[in-house]
Amino acid sequence: MLSATGEVLAWNDLAAALLGDFSALDRRERNLLRRVFLAPRGKAPLLHSPSDAEAFAAAAVRHLRAAAARYPGDAEVSALVDDLLAGSAEFARQWAAHDVCAEPTLRKTVDHPLVGPITLDCDVLDIADRDQRVVIYTAEPGSPAEEALRLLSVVGTQRMDVPG
Repeated sequence: MLSATGEVLAWNDLAAALLGDFSALDRRERNLLRRVFLAPRGKAPLLHSPSDAEAFAAAAVRHLRAAAARYPGDAEVSALVDDLLAGSAEFARQWAAHDVCAEPTLRKTVDHPLVGPITLDCDVLDIADRDQRVVIYTAEPGSPAEEALRLLSVVGTQRMDVPG
């Protein structure tokens, strides 16, 4: 579940295994826009494929622009926009485009370090009265992606690259 500003508010164990353990992060680090635009190059913990990462970043900017329009005096929204403008030329370029048209992302590929690329269907449910979005990833039944999710549901957030 995401806030209007892209903060991850809730997740389940499989989401943590797939995208990273959000419980290990402070609130500021759980903001997806900060992770996409302000993380050092190559260090962004989101695991999208390069083409999906670009599309995700553009969609995130559009959603933030819509939130800024809905809450023009909100200090948290303004501070996030200011931080992103100051810290990311790419965010500033996209923000200057004034694009607010939201396009649904129907499929996403996550490049997971343990199981490799996983192509998933992605549905976003808007909860308008709470100004939140629920993101649901599913795999095609019988697909390699479904097998990868089953494996991730077993290994969870275990680190396989750390001894003992």
